[in-house]
Amino acid sequence: MNMDKYFKKTYTVAFRLTGNEIKAGDMAYAAIEQYSSDFKLSDFIHMETIQNTAKEVCRIFLADSDNGIKLFKSLGVNTEAGSFQDALMTLNPMTRAAVVWRDVLGYEIDDIAGDLCSKNELYRELNNGRRQMKEILRNTII
Repeated sequence: MNMDKYFKKTYTVAFRLTGNEIKAGDMAYAAIEQYSSDFKLSDFIHMETIQNTAKEVCRIFLADSDNGIKLFKSLGVNTEAGSFQDALMTLNPMTRAAVVWRDVLGYEIDDIAGDLCSKNELYRELNNGRRQMKEILRNTII
């Protein structure tokens, strides 16, 4: 993957988690900066670096205890969403991170389990998130 696509993919991950352009840009920048020493002059980014950067974006997101909490409380679970992103924003932060990591990016939950949350907790959040997303999107279509 070239550098431009790498930057866009990293930003997209951050935006899917935050729903905020400025915060997504800051998170993407911080994550990319963390792995900038992995870049080669060839302008080709290896998949391992891409995955590590996405993992760093999720780590930054989950480490911020206030991430999305106010929005989640103000919208409530029964909010109808007009798009996939709107539906994602109705999920609590940990659930949103699990859904984005597994279902949007296609990575294994085991890869982000660790100090911030256990593998079992992430699987539970993923299943809850999938259920909530289906319900929200189904209500939007009807």
